[in-house]
Amino acid sequence: MAKCCMCDVNLEREDAPLLSMGAAGRPRLLCDRCAALLDTATLGSDFDEIKGAVEQIGTIMADHDPDEVTFNIVSELVAAASERAKAIRDGSYDFSLDEKENNEGYDEIPEDMRESEEDIELDRQEEEKMKKFDKFYNYVLIGAGIAAGIFVILKVLESFGVDFSRFFDII
Repeated sequence: MAKCCMCDVNLEREDAPLLSMGAAGRPRLLCDRCAALLDTATLGSDFDEIKGAVEQIGTIMADHDPDEVTFNIVSELVAAASERAKAIRDGSYDFSLDEKENNEGYDEIPEDMRESEEDIELDRQEEEKMKKFDKFYNYVLIGAGIAAGIFVILKVLESFGVDFSRFFDII
């Protein structure tokens, strides 16, 4: 069962929030509580809420000793959240920056990056060529396997004293 990378609690959900991907594609997942604390720390609008979330994150990290990568990622997030909280307390933080960060992704693939009909046709032709090549290659491998099998059988029979010289003279 998967565990939260921050607090080591067993995760109930299969679609748990992702902190990062580790080596060999191993995800570092978060429980709902830790994900909510990170969201509050990085996206909250109230100084006291952010401060409380940062303190709770620090306690969790100190109590559960996460791996080095998780520690570094969370430390960077907490440092950025602390700077953001100070700017909010001073009244100098521009909340429109949060909207820009949240809207970075595309809802739709841009026109110039979409696959054209020509690309689709080329992919289909390439796939057809690969199927033909695979079929030919499979026949070659099957033939080589049969030949190797016959060779091994003949050698085994020869080791038991069966004489194939007359058979090969006929052929």
